[in-house]
Amino acid sequence: MESGHRQGLESLGPGRPAAELLNTVAALALREPRVDVLSATASRIGLPALNMTTGGLWRVQGMAGGEDASLPPREFSVVVKLLQSPLLWSGIERVPEEYREALAANYPWRTEAEVYSSGLSEAMPANSRLPELFRLVELGPDRAAIWMEDIAPDGNPEWSDKHFRDAAWVLGLLAGTPEVRQCSEAIQDTRRPDRLKYFLSGVGDAVLIPAIKGPDLWEHPAISAHSDPALVEGLRSFADQCPLLVDEMMTLPALPAHGDACPQNFLIEGADPVTGLTNFVLVDWGMFGEVCVGYDLGQLLAGRVNDGTLPGTALERLEPICVDAYLEGLGRSASAVSRGEVRRGLAISMAVFAGLTAVVSDRLAEGDSAEVRSLMAGRLDMARFLLDLLAQTRS
Repeated sequence: MESGHRQGLESLGPGRPAAELLNTVAALALREPRVDVLSATASRIGLPALNMTTGGLWRVQGMAGGEDASLPPREFSVVVKLLQSPLLWSGIERVPEEYREALAANYPWRTEAEVYSSGLSEAMPANSRLPELFRLVELGPDRAAIWMEDIAPDGNPEWSDKHFRDAAWVLGLLAGTPEVRQCSEAIQDTRRPDRLKYFLSGVGDAVLIPAIKGPDLWEHPAISAHSDPALVEGLRSFADQCPLLVDEMMTLPALPAHGDACPQNFLIEGADPVTGLTNFVLVDWGMFGEVCVGYDLGQLLAGRVNDGTLPGTALERLEPICVDAYLEGLGRSASAVSRGEVRRGLAISMAVFAGLTAVVSDRLAEGDSAEVRSLMAGRLDMARFLLDLLAQTRS
């Protein structure tokens, strides 16, 4: 029994399922009333190194037999995500003990689990959906596992300007849909937009801002090859202004946001045959909540630059496309938000939450290489774009 149902699932650790749970999940994935899992294996899906509230993400695949023994077994594939308290993060020793209680309070780990049980799946706007939830399993007071649909990858992973436009339109719809806001208000942790301040008072003040203001970062060959005195001076001045900018961000209109709306979390599912608009499956809802308008656009624009698949120089072209589409989607709800407020929210939030980490990158620890130089060239161009956008939107 043990080897037949769970062989190859050891890597799931505390999320390793009992045979009954695995049978139930496989049956739901296969749209069968009941199946018996004959074999299953788990393969890890990569995650960012600093994802403190995700203990792991795996694709579980196997063979299962249905009630009709005359039919051959069928292959199933599902995804399981292990959520955890940041106190269980493998790198928690890097956080001084006196700061850990504040870390746990400001990095709520249950938000994504609550999203799937909040009714958001039914509230999602046109051309978007969540993965189908198969099971949410509580694993004690500090962990939970989400068993969900495995989304087949789109045949063309490259993003065109149209993909960015369609994604921004969906984000505007999401922000303005009353039913989405009701879901957000039902989740306790999403009602605390001030939790974003902790990023600045934590890793920002301790690591990112000192690195920007110090000399060592700018002496790294991958940085010095693409920086200039004006950029260095501009980023250091921006670092000094960050606390005031975050305070300003808190005064802007707040609406529901995905919270980590990078293209990597928009899985493409073809296009609407009538409108031609792209259909998206949105994943990774751990930062869902009410934040300043335009916040999601910053994540949308930064994601591909941060992974090196979009040049930073493309942002000047994409920004007005995305802002226009976001406002169009938002306008469906008659939300009284101006273009200037959206651009200012985009500028501040993207600069603080994407700009600081783009320059102070873990990739620099790899040393000097053509790949790292190319990556940092794009990120430094993004930093130039952000400094210009902050200046343009300043009242």
